[in-house]
Amino acid sequence: MRKEVQQMANVLIKGIVLDEACAREFARAASHLEATGVTSTADAMRTQARLHRVKSLELQGKLAALGDQYGIVFPNVLKSIP
Repeated sequence: MRKEVQQMANVLIKGIVLDEACAREFARAASHLEATGVTSTADAMRTQARLHRVKSLELQGKLAALGDQYGIVFPNVLKSIP
């Protein structure tokens, strides 16, 4: 695999992991806030969680397209996120 392709894949993978982690943290915070009765802030946190999930999906699509273009199968990076 060319160095540039690997570098691009690494950037995409790091972005996926980061956005998924952010989405999970926002979702956890929203759940906690909802349980304590702070619903307006919980709604804002859920909105942020969704935005990060969408961004992660977009990056996953770009990674899949990159793999398809160069005949590479990338591992499922989401399995490595706790």
